Amino acid sequence: MSAPVLTPLRAMVPEDLSPAQQIRGAAYGLIGLHLILKAWVLIPAWFYSDDFIFLEDALKNRITPDFLLTPHDSQLMPLGVAISSVVAHAGPYNWLLAASITLLLQAVAAISCLAMLRTVFGDRWAILAPLGFYLFSTMGIEALTWWAAALNAIPIQIAFFLLVTSVVRWARERRTRWAIASGAALTLAVISGPRGLVMIVPVGLLLLLFFTPGRWWTRPWHLVRTHAALIVPLAVVGVAYLVVYADSTPSPVEAQGSAPALAIGRNLIGTSWITSLVGGPWRWDEYNPPMSRPDPPSVLYAIAGLAVLVMVVMAVRRGARVAFAALAILVAQLLVTYLALVYGRGLQLGANAGLMTRYLTDTLPVTALVLGLLLLPVREAAMTSRPAQARGHWRTFAGAAIAVFLVGSLVSTVSYASAWHRDYPAREFVDNARTSLAAEPAVIAELEVPNLVQSRLSYPNNLPSNLLYPLGKEIRTAYRGNDVRILDDRGVHRQAAVFASATSRPGPVRDCGFAVTQDVTRVRLDKTVANPFWWMSIGYLSSGDGDLEVRLDGNKVDDIRVQNGLHTYFMRGEGPVTTVELRSTTPDLTVCVDTVRVGDLVPVS
Repeated sequence: MSAPVLTPLRAMVPEDLSPAQQIRGAAYGLIGLHLILKAWVLIPAWFYSDDFIFLEDALKNRITPDFLLTPHDSQLMPLGVAISSVVAHAGPYNWLLAASITLLLQAVAAISCLAMLRTVFGDRWAILAPLGFYLFSTMGIEALTWWAAALNAIPIQIAFFLLVTSVVRWARERRTRWAIASGAALTLAVISGPRGLVMIVPVGLLLLLFFTPGRWWTRPWHLVRTHAALIVPLAVVGVAYLVVYADSTPSPVEAQGSAPALAIGRNLIGTSWITSLVGGPWRWDEYNPPMSRPDPPSVLYAIAGLAVLVMVVMAVRRGARVAFAALAILVAQLLVTYLALVYGRGLQLGANAGLMTRYLTDTLPVTALVLGLLLLPVREAAMTSRPAQARGHWRTFAGAAIAVFLVGSLVSTVSYASAWHRDYPAREFVDNARTSLAAEPAVIAELEVPNLVQSRLSYPNNLPSNLLYPLGKEIRTAYRGNDVRILDDRGVHRQAAVFASATSRPGPVRDCGFAVTQDVTRVRLDKTVANPFWWMSIGYLSSGDGDLEVRLDGNKVDDIRVQNGLHTYFMRGEGPVTTVELRSTTPDLTVCVDTVRVGDLVPVS
C-alpha cells in the first residue's frame, strides 16, 4: 500500500518520532477512535434474551466448578459464566458494568490484534489496513452488542490474536515459552466457548503454509516433526476440552431432517460476509427488535464482488503461491463456519442462520489476518511476497476502497445500534415492570411474557419469576392467589381477569349466588372447558378469613385461602373441567360466590 494512501494518518503523528513509533501512534489513534464508537454503541444499549438467563443463573448459583462447567444452550463457556456472575451480583440489571467489561475486552482484543500484525508483518504503515478492518467492520457488531454473544465472542478473538502471535514467535525462535503461551491462548479460547477450538484450523494452516519449508506433500510430516513441542500442548488442551464438552453438553438442536445448505451458504457468504468487506450491509432488517439481520441493497453486492476481485488480482500479481495460501486459510475458516451452521443451528433456524452475523465473529479476526497476508510480506517466513504497491489507478482504487469501507461501516454501525438504543420490547417490559412494582408492590400471575420479550422456546425462562429474578424481593409471583395482578404486554402490572371459555350458571341464592358453607356447594359451568391449560377466577364475598376446599369434577385440587370482604381468587389448572365443588373448612365461615370463569388470563383495560 503506497504512502499517499496513508498520508492523512501520517499527518496526525509527530514527525520527531521513529517510523515504528509513528506507526504505533497511528494504530493506537485508530484503536481510540474505534473504542469511542463502540462505547457509543454499547452504553445506551441494554440486556436482551439470553442475557436475562445468564443473570438469573448467576444469582441462583454460587461460583463453583460445577456451575462454571454447566453449559448454556450447548455453549460450554466458563469464562463467560464467571463474568456474568460478577455483573449479576453488582446490582439488578447493571448494564453499565456489563458494557464496561465488554469495552475493556474489546480494547484488549484491539491491542492484541495490533500485536499480532506487528509480529507477523513488522512495523509497516500497511498493517493499519487489516487493523482498521478489524476495528470498524460490522462483521462483529451483533456479537459485540448482544451481551450473551460478547461473553464468548470477544475473548475468543483475543485468544486467536494471542495464539497467532505465540505460534509465529515459536516458528521463528523455537523457545519453550512460546509453546506454553500458545497452549495458554488455546485454553483461553476453549474456556470462552466451543467455537474457540475452531481456531486450530486457520492457525494450523498459517504454520503449515507460511512457516514450514519444503514441498507441499512433505510439509505435514515436517510440521509434525519440527513443531512437536508446540503441537503436543495444543493437542492436550483440545482433547481435554472435547472430553469435558462431550461429557457435559447436550446437542444444541433437537430438530429433525436437514438444513437448507445452499440457502445458508448464500446468506452466510454471499450476503453477511462479502458485504461486510466493504463496510456493508448499509441497511438492516429489524426482524426481532432489537436484533437485525443484513438487508444490503443490490448495488452493494456488485461493489463487494468488484472489491474482492481486484484484491485477489493484486495479490496474485504480487505472488500467486502466497495469494493462494492466504486464500486457503480464509476458505478453510469460512468452510468450517458454514459446516457448523449446516449441522448445528441451521437445523433449527433454517436459512436465517446465515444472516445472523454473530456466527461470523470468529471469521472477523481471520479475515483481518488474511487481508494482511494478501497485502504484506510475512517476516522470516518460508514463503512470502513483495509488499503491495498502489500506483496509478491502483492507488485511486485503494483510496476509494478505504473511503467506502469507513463510511459504509460507520453508516452500518449507527443504523444497527439505533435499534438497541430504543425501548425495544424486552427493555420496555422489564423497565415498566420494575417501575410499576416499585410504585405499587403486587403479586404477579405466573404467566408467560410476550414472545418478543423472551422467546417461548426458552420456557420456563419466559415466566416473570425468571425474567425478573434480579429484582429479588420486589418480584412476587404465583400460580394462584387472591387479587393477583398481571403484567400487560408493556410490562405494567394491571388488574387481572379471565377471558372466559366457560362460565358458571347463575347461583340459586338471591343476592349471594352460591352460598359456600361446610356443606359441599356445586358450581356447574355452562360448557366443558377444552383448553389444555387455563386460569380460573372465583369472585366471592367472605364473612372473614378462612379456607375452602376445592374439587374439580370430584378431584380435589387443594385448599384455597379466602380473605374477608370482596375479592377474586385466581388459580391455574389444566385438562377438561365441568363442575367446581366448594366447601368451607373453617367453622362459621360463609362465602358468597358470584361467578366462576375459566379461560385465559388477561389484563383489564
